[in-house]
Amino acid sequence: MSLLLLLPLSSLLTSISSSSLPPGHGKELGQHNDLGVPAVEEDYTQMTPLQFQKKYVATRTPVILRGLAKTFPAFKLWTDEYLKEEFGDLEVRLEAKKEKESHTPLGEVGLGRATIKEFLDRYETDNMYCVSELPSPMFRDLLIPAPMNCGEMKDSIVEMNIWINSGGAQSIIHKDAHNQMNCLLAGSKDWIFINNKYNDAIYQAEEVDGDHGGFSLINPEQVNYVTFPKFAEVPWEYATVHAGDCLYLPPRYYHRVKSTDRNFAVSYLFGTNSDFEMSDCDIPPTSSPLEEAKIQWTYPGHGMMNLGNSDPEELKEDFLEHLTDMMEQLETDKVPTKTFMEDVLDKLDDVMPYIAEHLGDAMSDELVMGGLDFITTQFLEDLPGEFWRELTAAMSYEPSNDPDYEMFFISKHAVVKALKDATYYGGVTEEEFVAAYRTLNGSTRVGRELFGKLSNDGGESVTWYDVTNNDHVFDGFGREHDRGDGDMAERNDEVARRAAQEMEQSLAASESEKSEL
Repeated sequence: MSLLLLLPLSSLLTSISSSSLPPGHGKELGQHNDLGVPAVEEDYTQMTPLQFQKKYVATRTPVILRGLAKTFPAFKLWTDEYLKEEFGDLEVRLEAKKEKESHTPLGEVGLGRATIKEFLDRYETDNMYCVSELPSPMFRDLLIPAPMNCGEMKDSIVEMNIWINSGGAQSIIHKDAHNQMNCLLAGSKDWIFINNKYNDAIYQAEEVDGDHGGFSLINPEQVNYVTFPKFAEVPWEYATVHAGDCLYLPPRYYHRVKSTDRNFAVSYLFGTNSDFEMSDCDIPPTSSPLEEAKIQWTYPGHGMMNLGNSDPEELKEDFLEHLTDMMEQLETDKVPTKTFMEDVLDKLDDVMPYIAEHLGDAMSDELVMGGLDFITTQFLEDLPGEFWRELTAAMSYEPSNDPDYEMFFISKHAVVKALKDATYYGGVTEEEFVAAYRTLNGSTRVGRELFGKLSNDGGESVTWYDVTNNDHVFDGFGREHDRGDGDMAERNDEVARRAAQEMEQSLAASESEKSEL
């Protein structure tokens, strides 16, 4: 524990003087220093895809493209009524409006999941925000943005995301792994960008994948220069994006987003590199239907999402590079398959034991169960694309993408106890059964599925004996696994607690100084 936390408040008040802190201490991000400059804007109609690549993507420079999204059919079509009518039964992922500060919302479909209709019926009154992979049936109303509709860039889209909220939503300071084109279809959003070359002054939280995505420990609502002093000297850019505008944001570029009114946005995530082959793209910008694009991960609107999955081609390159390094060390042109697998999994197990477990299963099917004794670079090159997709999905596994997300957090013991209590005095109807399950923050959908299994898919009631004698029905609960980041989370929480305490003490010292004047 930090020694600072062990000091009494009176000692801290004498050591923290408001006059010794930068003037932006305690202010919201955007008011924290005077180093902000407007983000670059560009007329996309006067820019070829090749110019977009050279001027912005290759140099990793954010740019606002005013009016680009107004060319999309969705810009006029996507009202609440239209989305309910055309796509109401499709499922989307939910978060609370303040990222990492509130509990995950519960939808009828599951924890953190609702149909589009349910979400739109509730989002103006409930603390919920749609941050989801875009269901593929909705592609029909979107276009590939003209600046990226050519060459390798056109075929590098990894996934499509959708963001909907009624206003009052705000993110933490974070970065994403991919290039992205974020297009606003309704409302407005205030963005602040920070170049990742200032990574050492951002105070990034510890994460197993922190080299790619990640977030800052700095509270953007109240910047703390006691705990995070280097941040005072970090320059930043800002922009307000309006309905019809698109924003290009480079990979791993820190940003914070706020919205005050109802807004819809879609985001095109494409590649993590900056050197797309675009030599034939010095042509006038034109859009084409999104349905024509080659998209690495798609989601049909039901089942498992792929939000945050890596690019299988990049994973393949990582494995080839790792195998090449091993062959150089062993001075051979092939490596025993078992040795290669053990080396890869040992490295992963140090930081992501759960991921390593699933990766081992996926690798064994293709590499060991097939009876292959040695592995070569040519063998990896020749593996089918589906193998790399499955391997990537295993490594990228994120519980909140699972429609049964709630089953990671509700223990088997808790479910069995609650349902035994509910049925102790006799059989209960489906409505009563679901009500008992929902006391655990469980969803109506999963409650009904359990009722169906326990009532033999047709019975009108479930009894205490049904619950007691069908223990296997509850085996899927309590699936929260060790993802290797428990200690990291504790250390991040400790920094956040210390920062909050230091902020309170510094502000108290400031008030004390004012009263003495």
